[in-house]
Amino acid sequence: MTTDARALVDTGFLAALCDDRDSHHAWARTQAKIYRGPWLTCEACVSEIAHLLSYALPPRSHQIYHMLSEGLVLSQHLLPEQLSRVLAETNRYRSRHVDFADACLVILSDQFPRLPVITTDASDFTVYFRGRTARTLVMPPQ
Repeated sequence: MTTDARALVDTGFLAALCDDRDSHHAWARTQAKIYRGPWLTCEACVSEIAHLLSYALPPRSHQIYHMLSEGLVLSQHLLPEQLSRVLAETNRYRSRHVDFADACLVILSDQFPRLPVITTDASDFTVYFRGRTARTLVMPPQ
């Protein structure tokens, strides 16, 4: 399986990029210039972004649809083929809740381990990638 994507992106990065009121917006714009698309994500993240951005006033969910239609964001279909791996990832930790979209993105990163992962969720993704082959995490400064 190959991809033309230059990075994997999570919900937080894309939401910050689309919403200029997001606290990570400036950081996301900078990363978008450094890691020019296309970017790869999963359908679960697209769903989360569309939901989150629909609550912005005015709604900004049309921006993610535009990025998808222009090929800037590529969405990888994982289900049902990867469902057992996604579920295993959601149950991997005893003291940490792993949401469905994060689990899907982790499985996607297993398929494309050389792609950097751009995320605003440093506290979770640094844990998710422990014990896996090295991943490049691109996160906002803390």
